[in-house]
Amino acid sequence: MKLSGVWRAHCADDTLRRDFPLIDFDDANWPEVPVPGHWSATDEFKDATGPLFYRTRFELDKPKSEQRLWLDLDGIFSQGDVWVDGSFLGVTEGYFFPHSLELTKTLKNQKEHLLAIEVTSPVDTDGNDKRSLNGFHNKDLNLGGIWQPVRLRSTGPVAFRHLRAVCVDANPTVATLSVRAVVETSNPCLTIFKTKILGIDHRHRQPLAAGENRVEWTVRIPRPQLWWPHELGAQPLVDAEFTLATEAGEVSDVRKKQIGFRAIRMKNHQWFINGEKIFLRGSNIDSLDRNLAEITYESALANIQKGIEANLNLIRIAGHVTHPSFYAAADKAGMLIWQDMPLKGGYHNSVRDQAMRQARELVDNFGHHPSIIVWCGHDNPDPIDVNQAAPSLFEQQKPTWNRSILDQSIRRSLHRQDPSRPAIANTGTLPSLPRPQETNSHLWFGWHEGKATDLAIYLDQQPWVGKFVSAFGSHSVSEELDINSDQWPVFDFSELNTENEDIVDLLLKVFPPEMFPDFKSWSAATRAHQAHLLKTQIEILRRRKYRPGGGFTFDSFIDDRYKTTSGIIDQSGATKPAFDAVAQACAETIIIADPFFDLISKEKVVATNVTVVHDGRQPINDALITSHLTIEDETYTDKWRGDIASDTAQHIGRIEYPVLDHAKTVHLVLELESEKTQADNRYTYSRE
Repeated sequence: MKLSGVWRAHCADDTLRRDFPLIDFDDANWPEVPVPGHWSATDEFKDATGPLFYRTRFELDKPKSEQRLWLDLDGIFSQGDVWVDGSFLGVTEGYFFPHSLELTKTLKNQKEHLLAIEVTSPVDTDGNDKRSLNGFHNKDLNLGGIWQPVRLRSTGPVAFRHLRAVCVDANPTVATLSVRAVVETSNPCLTIFKTKILGIDHRHRQPLAAGENRVEWTVRIPRPQLWWPHELGAQPLVDAEFTLATEAGEVSDVRKKQIGFRAIRMKNHQWFINGEKIFLRGSNIDSLDRNLAEITYESALANIQKGIEANLNLIRIAGHVTHPSFYAAADKAGMLIWQDMPLKGGYHNSVRDQAMRQARELVDNFGHHPSIIVWCGHDNPDPIDVNQAAPSLFEQQKPTWNRSILDQSIRRSLHRQDPSRPAIANTGTLPSLPRPQETNSHLWFGWHEGKATDLAIYLDQQPWVGKFVSAFGSHSVSEELDINSDQWPVFDFSELNTENEDIVDLLLKVFPPEMFPDFKSWSAATRAHQAHLLKTQIEILRRRKYRPGGGFTFDSFIDDRYKTTSGIIDQSGATKPAFDAVAQACAETIIIADPFFDLISKEKVVATNVTVVHDGRQPINDALITSHLTIEDETYTDKWRGDIASDTAQHIGRIEYPVLDHAKTVHLVLELESEKTQADNRYTYSRE
């Protein structure tokens, strides 16, 4: 039963702290607040940093004999102290998973009751010494509040406290579901654990001691329909019901989960789904909505469909855990998910135990989703140097508490709870011995420094760094942002609405305003650069498919918090030019050329290799590849014919022609034609 009555709130202060949990306290003059919701969504508390006192009244009869009553808090952002009828019930910490508190013995002997919660949402702005795990360290917006439903639940004498169901293996013959339950019973008893799935009624009898018990069992499902990413197959989902029953057969508690059967394997950052090798084409998501509580299944599915339109097969939930509806939508749509823990930047050494606990909760609450293919412990544990495109490998060899202790502890915890998926320690750290698979690279060529094509040179020199690149790209200014400046190129930088001053500094460094006649042309240049950079670097990474690259996630798909972001979709939901550039570069079949612009300016020659990247499961037979190179008014044409293997990056041939001194423009058009497949690509170089 949801508690859907009126909720009232007040900014916390010491004079109210003693009295606000009392049932006879008068809160009539307190403003109403939405639950579920964030307090920043109200006029009264939009600028509040918390804590806030919440109160609501509800009616409930005294529990019957053998009946137990529970208060389920599905999501408090991010800490809560809970009272019922003036009695302290317990504390919660961790925003993305539910907390259950028993109130059987706490309820007063009356029909009307009072629930009071002090909600705290600390804002950690110190990037190297944070103490709260919420993933949204945003000085401009506090997401504090009761952002998920609050419910009352009745059980018998034996109740679930935690339930984990993970598909540990699957093939067309049999799937194996591993189940772990933490249950609590009032008295010692014999309990029957029932699992009902696809007509299979699995039963496990287990004697329980009074208090908390941990029970594990497996269920084997013959001839399952396998769940696939959207580009490889269908997404069948099945309902699984887990029941606790007494020896007499009376149901004491029931939980339900929706599950998909699939197997995941990762070796050297190359990925296999149900035994099929797949190159991951992905993007990071920082925040789908400024109001996390407002995300719905429909809005999540719409964003995922946008990702599919951009030819992505992976979304990385970077440095946070999003609304549960997103994972259900990803399961349905066949979008793969890379799931980070809610850690971004540096943390104080006091968070280790809490981080390991939340790692367990992450697996318990989201491990049944087939779309999630990897757990990751920590995003960017080291300070970011915005003057370097790549971090220093030498500096990262030095042990730090975050990388060496915190991240390794989280990784071990994630792997211990769920051995069916890869667990990666962190991102933003260059792969190196002794554990090169436990991290992946962030490379900012063309943004922090250098040119977009410098990525190719860097990966030629250090190919192992390109096994998986989990962040690259640049920020751009949304078209909806129109700043009229009478004193251009001087304008109010705060109107750019960015996450921090570093982004403003980078924009001004890469795009000096004095080089542009007005704000409109300046902002358009940021968007054009973002599109060029992402197209260029995605092609560079796809060309290295399986040699050694296993995929990438660029930064980013959407970030609803600001107007100036790295997203290819802006805050209003409109697509930037980079969206179409990404869709083209991530198509199933692309024909590409090595970067050759530097050779024109330095060597006065066009020299490039032509490659076809084909992610399809079927080969392309009898393909005709044509290149048209136009230098000024003269066109040179080359043709190749042959078969393109499935799931490959295949070298086609080489183009090499001199460029005369007086030539101003060079155009290269590549075309692929076959009976079932067409692809083309265009490159243009203009001398300044």
